[in-house]
Amino acid sequence: MKRWMMVGLIAVMIFASASFTFADDRVRGRWEGFAIGLGAATLYNLFQHGQLSPVIPPPRATYERPSHHYPLPVCEPSGHWEIHRQWIPARRENLWVPPHYEGGYWVQGHYEVRVYPGYYGERRVWVEGRRY
Repeated sequence: MKRWMMVGLIAVMIFASASFTFADDRVRGRWEGFAIGLGAATLYNLFQHGQLSPVIPPPRATYERPSHHYPLPVCEPSGHWEIHRQWIPARRENLWVPPHYEGGYWVQGHYEVRVYPGYYGERRVWVEGRRY
């Protein structure tokens, strides 16, 4: 039985490599690689005394009985989030400007004052509720 399987495998591999001789290199290389891998896996299994390679069986399905205990009460925090508007005041920043050329003229390094205007910002605040 083993001999006939080996002869059949060799015949299939020779046929597979001969049938793609007129294909371009990429297709031929792909199918030759597939045939070599298939042949190697088959020969590996055949030389293990006809035994198939070990396969890990899938895990058995388990059944858990439902518990008859009452579910624990859910303790939700008492309170809620609120969004408060807050005025963020204007700020000034002194910024050093290094010396450079501007429009063909040399400008000495100097400090510039940048003013960022004030604005309203939103902030989340946790408001405590009544205790249970």
